[in-house]
Amino acid sequence: METEIYHNRRNFTAFQPAESEESKEILSVNFDKTVDLEIGCGVGWHPVTYSQKNPERQLIAIEHTKNKFSLFHRRFESHGKPSNLLPVHNNAISWIPSNIPDNSISRIFLLYPNPWPKRKQFNQRWHRMPFMHCLQSKLKPGGSLMMATNIKDYAEEANIWLEKKWLMQRTTFREIPSHFKPRTHFEKKYLNRGETCFELVFKKSEMTGSITHD
Repeated sequence: METEIYHNRRNFTAFQPAESEESKEILSVNFDKTVDLEIGCGVGWHPVTYSQKNPERQLIAIEHTKNKFSLFHRRFESHGKPSNLLPVHNNAISWIPSNIPDNSISRIFLLYPNPWPKRKQFNQRWHRMPFMHCLQSKLKPGGSLMMATNIKDYAEEANIWLEKKWLMQRTTFREIPSHFKPRTHFEKKYLNRGETCFELVFKKSEMTGSITHD
């Protein structure tokens, strides 16, 4: 596994999001209350379940793929359109900067993201992208980022980058037990196969001024 940390000096540039019904509906999210964010939520198993179990929290769930979002929205409707869940069909990198205020998100979920396994694709991993700076800026001080993966090398690399490059505090790095109740279809598939899944949780510094990015 490649562990060298480089300091990418390119500034992240926010793209203007495409006009959509979802981007208009962002006004329905009350950022004065507890708001969470899930990126790449697939067919929506986790966001629907999470919103039902946490009625006091609001969740913005983003999925870019048309077919997956269609299934997610169908699940959302069949479960009574939870009022604390906002489904968004858009590209997260384009949509988040212009639609989510800084220091407004309590939790970010990246559950089983594409690991981009080829070496030439490594810089497309979330923890290596300049966009991670944008995600950090959206978290409240003390807010958390949760990542899950079934690839040990990916988990270990993410751990190094999030601590050393992005200066986040790790609070959890664990193997998910085999009896764990799955949150996503990927997690269910991997655990049923007997594969080891990993969960990492990182906290944004309470002292936001102490975070620097060269």
